[in-house]
Amino acid sequence: MGESFLMKRLNFFLIFLALAGYFAGAKQAWAQSFSLSPQAATKSAGLEFNVELNIDTGGEEVSGADVKLTFEDDILEIVKVTEGSFFPEVSHNIYAGTLYIGASFLTLGDSASGSGKLATLTLKGKSAGISDLAFVCSSQTTDTNILDTSATAKDIVDCTAIEDGSYTIVGGLGGDSGATASGTPTPVPPVSGVAWPTFLSFGLGILLMVLGLVVIF
Repeated sequence: MGESFLMKRLNFFLIFLALAGYFAGAKQAWAQSFSLSPQAATKSAGLEFNVELNIDTGGEEVSGADVKLTFEDDILEIVKVTEGSFFPEVSHNIYAGTLYIGASFLTLGDSASGSGKLATLTLKGKSAGISDLAFVCSSQTTDTNILDTSATAKDIVDCTAIEDGSYTIVGGLGGDSGATASGTPTPVPPVSGVAWPTFLSFGLGILLMVLGLVVIF
């Protein structure tokens, strides 16, 4: 009887641990966050490529979102930002090394939940190197936020669940036009014709020979 009771308690404890692990994982999976796709890529300088900016509300109804991204502006350029399908209104500002994006609904009181594309970023490599495209996320309301539908919208983003991007740029413009040509430099060809010192020496020799013949005869 005692052994059976201990087995039941042990089974209950194991089930409790399994459920706790499940809900902990589910909480992480349902976190309100942003991500970039592709998260990493290698591209040639001078060529444009697209990166999708995605949002996941973790099942919560949201009324808007803000994104602040930083990048190395000597390596990477933000060419344009195209609105996605999750929010109908998307605006942006690009500064030196910083991209701001704001997304909202046209009608007050509208909301959405789930996951989707907030925007498509068209990027272009400027010079060889590696540039992160990193979210600036904190408790402040001036960086990356996901806003709920409460009367005074509250930021519910989970900064720890956000996935940054990293992009490697190789070569010069067009892939290799910026490379420096190597090899032995072409020598400068010499000036053709008889050099003046040689011409004068030859002429002087002829003159002396003529004078010698005159003296003899």
